[in-house]
Amino acid sequence: MWIEMFPPVVIENLDVIALILLGLLVEKQYISRPAIWANVAAINIHLYDYSFVSDWLTWYANIGLLVAGLALYTYGFDESLPGWYYTLAWAYSSIPVAAIAYLTWSGAL
Repeated sequence: MWIEMFPPVVIENLDVIALILLGLLVEKQYISRPAIWANVAAINIHLYDYSFVSDWLTWYANIGLLVAGLALYTYGFDESLPGWYYTLAWAYSSIPVAAIAYLTWSGAL
């Protein structure tokens, strides 16, 4: 069966991987608000499964919920956001989220 060719860590974390890939697909020149939401959801789902999460990762995930909430709220009402918001949002783009997921899977974090 095709699923057996993937390592167990990939199968166990398919939900997180799918959300990160979704974010990568929609990020071209800028990070969109739906991509921010997908990446924040991915990192929170990923970190929820770990018994020990450092304080800084907990803060990162919690701040991400606020960033994603603001993204969805303004997206729903077709409002624009200031430039500083998008600078902050790059911390929740697919590359940093994927890096954190990989580092926790590997045991480095």
